[in-house]
Amino acid sequence: MRVGVAVYCAVCGRQKQPHGRSAPMAMDYCNDDCTGYRDDPKPGCLWPGETAESFGYKCCDAATEDHR
Repeated sequence: MRVGVAVYCAVCGRQKQPHGRSAPMAMDYCNDDCTGYRDDPKPGCLWPGETAESFGYKCCDAATEDHR
């Protein structure tokens, strides 16, 4: 089972939000507005702790761990 993990930006130091996902307005995540967002470590499709099964769509393996 793939589970999302937090990854942090080397440029701004903030946690990267998953690509293609919306974040609450009050939260200050690193996103496409930052030059380091697409650098390593790459953001994934899942929020930290979210499973690929609960997401319900095909997702990438970036920013995930395998929990079996």
